[in-house]
Amino acid sequence: MLTRVMKAGLVIVMAVAVARLLAAQPIPSGLTLQLEDVAALPITGELAGENTRGQLARVNYLRDEPGGRRFFVNDLNGPLYILDTQTKTFTTYLDFNGLGGRPGLFPKFTFERNFATGLTSFVFDPDYSKNGIFYTLHMEDPSTPAPAEARAGVVPGLDLSTYQVSPPITVPTDDGKIAREVVLIEWTDRNTGNATFEGTAREVLRVQHPLPQHPLGEMTFNPVARPGDADWRVMYLGVGDSGAGDQKDGNRRLTPQRLDTMSGKILRIVPDLGAHTGTSTVSENGRYRIPNDNPFTRTDGARKEIWAYGLRNPHRLIWDVDPARPAEPRLLAFHIGLVTAEAVIVVHKGANYGWPLREGTRTMSPIGAGPLPDPDTIPVRISDTITRGTITPTYPVIEYAHSRDGNGGDAIANGFVYTGRAVPALTGKLLFGDITTGHFWSADIAEVRAADDGVATTVAPIHAVTTGIRQLTESAYRARGGKGAALPGFGGVAGRGRVDLRFAVDGDGELYVLTKSDGMIRKVVGASASIAPSPAPTAAAPAPAPASTVAPATMTNPVASSPASISAGRTVFQANCAACHGPLAQGAVKAGITISIIEESGGKQPPDLTDAQWDHGSTDGEIFTAIKRGLPPTMMAGYDGRLSDTEIWQIVSYLRSLAPAR
Repeated sequence: MLTRVMKAGLVIVMAVAVARLLAAQPIPSGLTLQLEDVAALPITGELAGENTRGQLARVNYLRDEPGGRRFFVNDLNGPLYILDTQTKTFTTYLDFNGLGGRPGLFPKFTFERNFATGLTSFVFDPDYSKNGIFYTLHMEDPSTPAPAEARAGVVPGLDLSTYQVSPPITVPTDDGKIAREVVLIEWTDRNTGNATFEGTAREVLRVQHPLPQHPLGEMTFNPVARPGDADWRVMYLGVGDSGAGDQKDGNRRLTPQRLDTMSGKILRIVPDLGAHTGTSTVSENGRYRIPNDNPFTRTDGARKEIWAYGLRNPHRLIWDVDPARPAEPRLLAFHIGLVTAEAVIVVHKGANYGWPLREGTRTMSPIGAGPLPDPDTIPVRISDTITRGTITPTYPVIEYAHSRDGNGGDAIANGFVYTGRAVPALTGKLLFGDITTGHFWSADIAEVRAADDGVATTVAPIHAVTTGIRQLTESAYRARGGKGAALPGFGGVAGRGRVDLRFAVDGDGELYVLTKSDGMIRKVVGASASIAPSPAPTAAAPAPAPASTVAPATMTNPVASSPASISAGRTVFQANCAACHGPLAQGAVKAGITISIIEESGGKQPPDLTDAQWDHGSTDGEIFTAIKRGLPPTMMAGYDGRLSDTEIWQIVSYLRSLAPAR
């Protein structure tokens, strides 16, 4: 995708490819998964809707209730269901959607736009079978003219007599505006043997978000911790940066690096005020505790809740329990990138993952992405004005690119280390995927563990896995009444139609596949292995060429404009740019394309390349430079290493031919 224009004040423009390939291409695994339909969620979307409203049911998590009797499943549009594993029927346990007179609990609930809005997550307390406690995260719009308290009488068995709204935890903004708040609630069900909620609710915290994207959206507990352990019933939270690092400049851009704010962090808290009282302190809002062994509890000016930082969107957290070291599980985060890479990281105490100064194993700056320096250090940033020493960033253990060659994707979903027995071919493998394209990969978990060596160039090989999930999703979408010409939404790599993929695991370690566009839950029931041909040696991607010392404005096109060069440029444009800018370079809006991630940020869609406006220079050299180098830190990636200089100049010639008056 080619971007030549960004209207004034905009910060995000979509790109499809990266400046260069990150590593060797995924290796064919010879593995094909068999998927079996488990259940179809009740339709809560719009059959003819666009983007998230067109997704039939925005299924986000499936969790096995401790004891294995039934599944709990959430839909971002508001319901938390109980799924009977025998009858495959859904019962609404709680409905969070009380917006605009809807019958749910929260009048400020927001769900209609953007991806991670609504009822984003839930998790069971490790002692749920005894205490009936579980936790939820949902998003609210503070500008909605309605009370923030839960509505009485919606759930007959819900006692709200002690429910109190907590003061919002503030975050840095450029203009003082707060678009969303994410609320963490502790629920105590006094009778977990039936399908109705009967108990109390307590608000633990609410966190401000200047923009809707990349919210606080994930919770997890250490699965091997037991009563008396330091990690027993201690919660880890994944908090995105609310789009801060995507900004080109401004006060918010370095928010993920700042230790005085929760944005762009992994947090570690004790949600139960009565637990770990001798080894923790009470939070500022008085609703939870903070363990004393968190890494920044003695750092002046730092948020004591922070466990790790420098993150864009660690939207899923899982645990890898190595049988050789069962008492030392690894916390893995699936980290959605901007320009160069989707990544899996191992979360270490006190580690800095570099964003937005690093993305994966590349540097990031307003002038471009590039190789890592040697030595690689960045400042330890306490606030917008205070730094204290330096730190070496921690690097991913898995990466894949935003490439359109069938080996990349738009945004990493999640995944799990397979520990079940039904599919022996998956034993010892981490299975994961891409949200929009539905691509699946596997990685040997031993190689993932070995890649956690502090060396940027060490990443685990990934292996492409065949599933047919896009075809399955499209078929079910149609069969269930979906009216769109394609699946809802759009991705720069996926093109029109998002699978919107997530994974889940049950108490036996068996894997499930969740897809929002058709609102389906499927189970991985088998894997057939064939003998894959040995992959041909993959040449290393060419390193980006040294930056030219010639000012872009003075560069001239060495490729003479002719019918042949214009035709060649059109061909390259169609292969790399038309998915976002339209087949005639008319821009996304005129082409009927909506790139969801830009909609999420309230930005302008990829612009019309046939008009007379140039916001990044109008000379041939300036256009060439924008294509070659990209426009970091926006989503317009550079094509250096993906396209030759001649091909880029041919695109310039083609664009010039579209509107000679320019």
